[in-house]
Amino acid sequence: MYCYIEEVPTTAADAFNNANQKNATLHVPDGAVSEYKSIAPWSNFGTIVGLNGGGGEILKCAKPKIYYSNGKLSFESDTEGAIFQSNISDSDIRQYSSNEIQLGVTYNISVYATKSGYEDSEVATATLCWIDVEPKTEGISDGTTGAKQIEANAVLIQSENGRISVSGANDGTAISVFGTDGLQVGSAVSRSGQAVINTNLPSGSIAIVKIGNRSVKVAVK
Repeated sequence: MYCYIEEVPTTAADAFNNANQKNATLHVPDGAVSEYKSIAPWSNFGTIVGLNGGGGEILKCAKPKIYYSNGKLSFESDTEGAIFQSNISDSDIRQYSSNEIQLGVTYNISVYATKSGYEDSEVATATLCWIDVEPKTEGISDGTTGAKQIEANAVLIQSENGRISVSGANDGTAISVFGTDGLQVGSAVSRSGQAVINTNLPSGSIAIVKIGNRSVKVAVK
């Protein structure tokens, strides 16, 4: 028997009395198998499986991929129709009580994918920062000379299984990775806007990624 309704229908207790339930198989939406198994008279079927042959196992959304281009973040998942739940934090947004503030201009991004009938995906993380192309051009308007332009590249840093990938840096930019003990654990040179550094840093540790003259802290996944 096939039932395509996600929410278990209210059914008379004797609805399947002539159906030889114990020897029959009920096919229902994958995400609703456990509910059908717990509500009579549906639970009296000998076998209850998902419509997609999942055998009752709830499918998990694919972990998202994170991209940045032209001022916009974008997310993709191999799970068609997935919805993305994201969080962005900026350590610069806080109150200070000093005459000098060192700005990091860094966004920490986390996102996971959801879909009805699916288990939420693993969380994907990335760090987005801006690397000054010409630091001497930095400045702020004093109200009379107008705002100065700052030429900078947006750089996206991601880690997976100790591998750190950097996208967006100028070709030829030297990129090094250090542990919190100050020891270098890997390096690469950006080619075609991409660089990948394999490290032996364990998951949960902090890596310091040096891109040109700029250093950024990144959580290793």
